[in-house]
Amino acid sequence: MPSDMTADGPRFHGPGDHSSGDRGAADAGPAHGPAERDLAGMALDHPLRLRWWLAMAGAMGLMGVLAISLFFVLWYGVGMWGNNIPVTWALDIVGYDFWIGTACGSLAVSAVLLLAGMPARSALGRLADTVALLAAAAAGTYPIIHLGRPWYFYWNLPYPNTFLLWPQFRSPLYWDAIDILSFLGVGGGVWFLNLLPDLATLRDRASDRLRVMAARAAARSQPPSSDPDWKIALLRAQLYGIASLGWRGSAVHWRRWTEASRILAVLAFLVVLSLQTGAAVMFAGTVEPGWHDTLEPASFVVVALLSGVAALALVATVVRAAFGLEALITARHLELLAMLLLGLGIAHIYCSVFEALGTLTGGDSYDRGVLMRRIGGSHAWAFWSLVLLGLAAVQAFWLPVLRRSALAIGAIGFLVIVAMWSEHFMIIVGTLQHDFLPSAAQEYTMNIWGLATFAGSLSLLLTLLLLSLRYLPVLSILDVRRVETTWQAAGLPARPDPVSRRRDGPGSPGGPRTAGPLPGAIPAGPSHV
Repeated sequence: MPSDMTADGPRFHGPGDHSSGDRGAADAGPAHGPAERDLAGMALDHPLRLRWWLAMAGAMGLMGVLAISLFFVLWYGVGMWGNNIPVTWALDIVGYDFWIGTACGSLAVSAVLLLAGMPARSALGRLADTVALLAAAAAGTYPIIHLGRPWYFYWNLPYPNTFLLWPQFRSPLYWDAIDILSFLGVGGGVWFLNLLPDLATLRDRASDRLRVMAARAAARSQPPSSDPDWKIALLRAQLYGIASLGWRGSAVHWRRWTEASRILAVLAFLVVLSLQTGAAVMFAGTVEPGWHDTLEPASFVVVALLSGVAALALVATVVRAAFGLEALITARHLELLAMLLLGLGIAHIYCSVFEALGTLTGGDSYDRGVLMRRIGGSHAWAFWSLVLLGLAAVQAFWLPVLRRSALAIGAIGFLVIVAMWSEHFMIIVGTLQHDFLPSAAQEYTMNIWGLATFAGSLSLLLTLLLLSLRYLPVLSILDVRRVETTWQAAGLPARPDPVSRRRDGPGSPGGPRTAGPLPGAIPAGPSHV
C-alpha cells in the first residue's frame, strides 16, 4: 500500500482517501486505476442485468420451496423429514454439518491468504469471505427448526433466569447454537472489515456521480432532481456512506484496520479448527461405532477445507465467466485452487485409508460392520459418490492443462461438493441406522421434504450471493489496487482496462476490449501466485 510521511507519521493512501491535501483536491476525488473504476462500476451500473434477474428469479423460486417445506415441518414436526428411531439425526444434521464445513473451509482460505500476505487474495479473498458467511447463513436454517419445539430455541443459550436453569452442556444442540453464533460473529466481522475500505470507494464514486449529475442539471438551468436517476443515485450514495462508517483513510484508520484485520484472521483460523475438531469430539463422545478413530479430528478439518475450496473454485469460475474477469481471476489463481483441491484430496485419501486400516486390524467387530455397510450396504451410493466424484475426480489435476482450465476446475469443484455432502450422509445416517442391536436397526429413506429443505437452504445462499454480487464489489478493490501498484512499481506497463472481455456488444461503452493478464499474473516465481 503506497504511503508518504507526514508530521503524524506514515500517511497511507487507500480507498476513499480524502484527508490529505487541500479541499479542492479532495473534492476531485482520488485518482482511479482501471481496476478500481471497473470493479466499482460493476456495483453501481449492474452489468449483468437480464442474466442477474433470471438467476434471482430461480433463487427466489427455491426460496418458495424453503418456505413451504418449513411450514409443513413446523406444522407437523420433524418427522416430515423421514427421521425415525434410531436415525434421529438425518438430513437436517447432514445439511448443517455440510454447510458449516463449507463455511469453515472458505474462511480458512481467506484467513491464510490474509496472514500470509499472498497477492492471490486480490482475486480470491472477497469471494472466500462471501462464501464463508453465506454458507454459515445457510447452515443457520437448521439448528432452530430441528429442535422439535423451535419456539423454545432460546433454551439452548445460557441466559439468566428466575429458576436458575441452564442448558445441557453435553447436548450437541447447545454446541450447535454456540458454533453458529461464534462463526457468524467472527466470519461476519472478517467479511465486513475487509469490505469497509471498498464501501468508502463506492461512497466516493457514487458522490462523484451526484456531482456530475448536478453539474449537468445546472448547465441546463434545472434542479438536480429533474434527472430521473437522481433519487436512486442519492439513495445509493447515502447507503454506501452509512455503511462505510465514516471511513476517511487516515493513518489512524489504516493502522487500526490492519491490526483488526489480522486479529480477526487469527480468530477465524482458530474458530475453524475448534469447530471441526470439536464436532469430531462430539461424535466420539457417543457410543456409536465408527465414530471413535483418533484421526477423526484431522479428517473433519480436511473435509471442511476440501468442501470450502471446492465451493470457492465453483463460485470463482462462475463469477469469472459471468463478469469477464479473466484479467483479475487469472489462470494462475485457478491453478492455485486446483493444486489445493489436489493436495486436500490426497490428504483425505490418507485419512480414509488409515481409518479403514485401523478398523480392519482392530478388534471391534461393530466398527468393521459399520465399514462394511458403508461400502456395500443400502446407502453404499454415498461411499462410492465420495470415492468417484471426490477423491478420484481431483486426481485429474495432476494434468497441468486441467489445472488451468476454468471449465474443468468449476466442474470438478461441483463434483467435490456433491461428494462432501455424500460423505456427511454416509458418516451420520450410515452409522445411526444400524449400531449394536440388530433388532433396533431400521433403514432410513430420504423423502421429498428433507431434500426440499436442503434445496431451500441452498436458495438462501444463492439469493444472498446474487445480492452481494449486485450491490458490492465482486473482488476487493483494495487488494486489486495493491497488486496494481506492485505491477507498476515493477516497471511493467499499466493496463488501460483490467477486464479482458465484456458482453455489452461491440461499439458500446462497455464493448469488447482486450487485455492480458494483470494483477496476480506477473511472470515471476511462486511468490506472485
